[in-house]
Amino acid sequence: MSFFSKSIRAVSDIIDEAVRNVRGRISSDVSFSEYVNEIEKEAHRLYLLEEKRVVREILLKEINPESRLKDTLQKVADIVVELSTVIANTRRSRGGMSSEYILSYALKEYGIDNEPVGRRRSKKSYYPDVAIPSKEALEKNPNGVIALAVKRTLRERWREDIPIFRHFPNAAFVCLSDSADITEGKLLDMQEEGLRVLFLPDNLYFSLKGFIEEDIKRIEVYELSYLPRWIRAKLSLLR
Repeated sequence: MSFFSKSIRAVSDIIDEAVRNVRGRISSDVSFSEYVNEIEKEAHRLYLLEEKRVVREILLKEINPESRLKDTLQKVADIVVELSTVIANTRRSRGGMSSEYILSYALKEYGIDNEPVGRRRSKKSYYPDVAIPSKEALEKNPNGVIALAVKRTLRERWREDIPIFRHFPNAAFVCLSDSADITEGKLLDMQEEGLRVLFLPDNLYFSLKGFIEEDIKRIEVYELSYLPRWIRAKLSLLR
């Protein structure tokens, strides 16, 4: 059902609306981490509303109101089965894009020029999710930019982003959602896999701070609210 994926609003449009809604209800002194999480939660809420709207349109389009109840129920069941896979695939593909766009929007709000790259991968190359200051700068001089890999949670395939630290000397892995399933064991796995710089939502970082200081020696781990300052410090060294 290509109609479903084509009918859902673009990720950028949903996040635009989420940002406007969040701006109108949060205080000006909110932390960067909380700001990002508020946008992420609002974007998720809006996306679910989009799903419901499109599913309703499909049902109204496909169901004949004159049909017998038995036939109608069978038709609904067939549509639901088909849609379940389509919805899951659409969520997966758009979820990755939404994370990078949310972070990009938030960084721009903090005065940091950046650009979502649009993930491209092959066996021979790796591209990050967000380039600072731009994709053009990334293409021209990979050593002179900051490259960010972005994940909403760590249930996602974080190992696929380890190459960012081989391709870009100024790189970081950023986890956005404060509902991320980060554990001590996962941090140890990341350390063994070669992850070098990690930003975690503030509440998760501080809940694990003791373990991080004691056992995580080969990863620079920071709270998410520190990211804008970290970027500015890196940029000052690159100029």
